[in-house]
Amino acid sequence: MQVTELKSISKAEGYIYYINKYTATAVIEFLSKQISFPFSFTIEVSPLGVKTLTLSNIPQDLEYPLVPVRIALKEYILKLENDNQLP
Repeated sequence: MQVTELKSISKAEGYIYYINKYTATAVIEFLSKQISFPFSFTIEVSPLGVKTLTLSNIPQDLEYPLVPVRIALKEYILKLENDNQLP
């Protein structure tokens, strides 16, 4: 299982500068099939600089276990955040 890309990433406007809320569409490839689904995520930075990533609205009816999907999405999103590729 591999996260191919995140499409349509948009940042929600918020008043708290250390919490960033995003919505996106994930494209995941597994067993030579590709599926895409919309979801949202939040990145919160603590006063010590530790980033906490929270995923939400991931569909429960995927044809793949959710735990590996969540782990792969978190790794992919944090890589994008570290490379400054998020809006």
